[in-house]
Amino acid sequence: MKVVSVSQMRGLEQAAIEDCGVPSLLLMENAAAGFLMALERETGPVAGKKIHVFCGRGNNGGDGFAIARMAHNLHADVTITLLFDEASAEGDAKTNLEIVKKMGIPFSAAGGGISCDIIVDAIFGTGFHGEIEGNAKSCIDAINNSGAFIASVDIPSGVSADTGHASASSVFADLCVTFAALKPGHLLFPGRGHFQKLIKGNISVPREVINELRSGYDVIDNSKRELIPKRETNSHKGSFGKALAFVGSAGMSGAAVLSSSAILKSGAGMATAAVPETVLGAVCAHLTSVMTVPLPCENGSLAEPAADLLLEKLKHQDVLLAGCGIGTSDAAKKTICRLVTENEKPMVLDADGLNAVSGCTELLLEKKCELILTPHIVEFSRLTGLTVLKIKENPILAAREFAQKFQVTLVLKDAVTVVAAKDGTVFISPSSNSGLATAGSGDVLAGIITGLLSQGARPEHAAVGGVYLHLAAGNIARKAKGEYGMTSEDLLSSVPAAFMEEIDIAPDIKEW
Repeated sequence: MKVVSVSQMRGLEQAAIEDCGVPSLLLMENAAAGFLMALERETGPVAGKKIHVFCGRGNNGGDGFAIARMAHNLHADVTITLLFDEASAEGDAKTNLEIVKKMGIPFSAAGGGISCDIIVDAIFGTGFHGEIEGNAKSCIDAINNSGAFIASVDIPSGVSADTGHASASSVFADLCVTFAALKPGHLLFPGRGHFQKLIKGNISVPREVINELRSGYDVIDNSKRELIPKRETNSHKGSFGKALAFVGSAGMSGAAVLSSSAILKSGAGMATAAVPETVLGAVCAHLTSVMTVPLPCENGSLAEPAADLLLEKLKHQDVLLAGCGIGTSDAAKKTICRLVTENEKPMVLDADGLNAVSGCTELLLEKKCELILTPHIVEFSRLTGLTVLKIKENPILAAREFAQKFQVTLVLKDAVTVVAAKDGTVFISPSSNSGLATAGSGDVLAGIITGLLSQGARPEHAAVGGVYLHLAAGNIARKAKGEYGMTSEDLLSSVPAAFMEEIDIAPDIKEW
């Protein structure tokens, strides 16, 4: 699915109008027709139903007028409410306003209770930013309290199409219908939580115009299965890579088991878990296919000579995973810093490995390897010095700037995961699964990404493919166990099935 910013969408429309000769009024007409088609798919025929259309200033309101006209012609009982002085209407919106007035479709004053079957929200659209106040706030509060089926044109009013930020008063829609391409605000929370279902339709912007735009955004959807490395029949375990995992510590042996097991379940030929000798027994008790290497300890915790042993071991490995459950001892931190600056094999840095470089991120500029970082939002806050709130305001910008500055692939984990490549391209996961908010889920993801990397996937492909498989496995586990009861072990056991069958990871987002 194509994702574009608001300014890029305006550019697509201008290209359609100026370069291809598509009349702007036709774009509005097609938007209205597509909206009604999607609405009837969800609610059944609109004939005989009471529909209240709320129209704001600009083209979103113009779409609303055209929708009102078409619904009226389909024998719906239509009422329109304007949230602006009609004398200020311009362009195609004014044209459609004049048409509905001549057709005699009734207008209702804003405010008060709303009694209807369907509400069409055509108030602000993608041009909105800031906070909603005054008359618009009263209307939106009444819309949300109406009990009617609510359908938003382009994006629920009050939600920023670029960032997903939502005003304190914003529409909560049952259905959102957008056109030509998705916007980042459709995918990012809190905006993502302001609709139940999203449908993307076409408005006659030529396919070539859309395809030629390199927006810098992409969606992690089912098409990303193609990033999973292919397997040749004529092969052996060495064909699919050897991965070393520096993982685990006292009380965190589970992280070592989950992450190293996920490497193998993701297709790597061989995996070796390098763990402190004090937890070797606990780790080995749960591993059969994964090899192990004991790391020297002192006074019960990791000793600094572990770094030399790991660097020597890496000479015979293809990739490295570091950080899952290693703890925050001085020796662990020093080992991570040496691995970052001295190791030359592709590396996935997770969990305590990220904490080790927090406060000294300039070390990342000294790396000799391809590096994938997989922080959750709090770990990313430590890495960047930005507050969690600041990151959540625009996670795409924060992830992109970090990836480009340090030339790493960044997997920013949250309810919606954002993957930023070194060139600034950002991939956004289209769905969330609260069942993945469980201890060990991140260890499994780190292992999956490492497994794909060991099979020769490019870093950004390993990251994006890994996030897809993680979501797919999560959906499989959720179906079997439910979001409340699923654990990271259920997630791990579902990884093979995610490879075997195509899982729709975003069933509430469709295109036609």
